[in-house]
Amino acid sequence: MAATKTQAARTPAAQAEDEIEALLRAALTPDVSLGATLKYVHEGAGVLVIDGTKVPNEVHRRDVPADCTVHIDPILSLAIFQQRADRSEAFRQGRIRIVGDVHVISRLRPIMLRQSNATGDGFKA
Repeated sequence: MAATKTQAARTPAAQAEDEIEALLRAALTPDVSLGATLKYVHEGAGVLVIDGTKVPNEVHRRDVPADCTVHIDPILSLAIFQQRADRSEAFRQGRIRIVGDVHVISRLRPIMLRQSNATGDGFKA
């Protein structure tokens, strides 16, 4: 019963961040490496960090320095991961701000595509 109350009290932004974390953990298997640190700053929910300098990659919510930081609404971020929103259009509209080495985020795309092909979860090119 307590878990249900906690789940109901969570904001949509926090729930979206939970879903993103699960997607990333599934995609970042021990045989792939991002080779850098990527941080998502989700206004209203917190941060989500992929430490790809470690083997295996580590996904956590500690606010640490990163090679690339993406500032984005977590609901929009989830929609992009689920291919319900276009990342290029969102960037052009100013809804995404990237600080640091933009090549780091581009390394994540093929990893997510590989995961989608394996699971059929809808993440497409």
